[in-house]
Amino acid sequence: MAVTMGAASLPALLKSVRLLPMLLILALWLAAVISMAVSAGILAALAGGGISLLWGLLLMLASLLFSGVQQMAKKRYG
Repeated sequence: MAVTMGAASLPALLKSVRLLPMLLILALWLAAVISMAVSAGILAALAGGGISLLWGLLLMLASLLFSGVQQMAKKRYG
């Protein structure tokens, strides 16, 4: 599950969103979920994949929020 959480966290760390890195991250995440399904079962893979997707979405939202706040501060005081 740590690998899926890490893979889901990667888009929030990128400076710009490009197609090729996003596809590679998606492939890494999918491979981790499949390996979780093989080793621990389908329910564990669904739970781990869902939790990691939620984590990735929360991090992406947080990074967008913080970058927006930084941009507002630069426009106001810059």
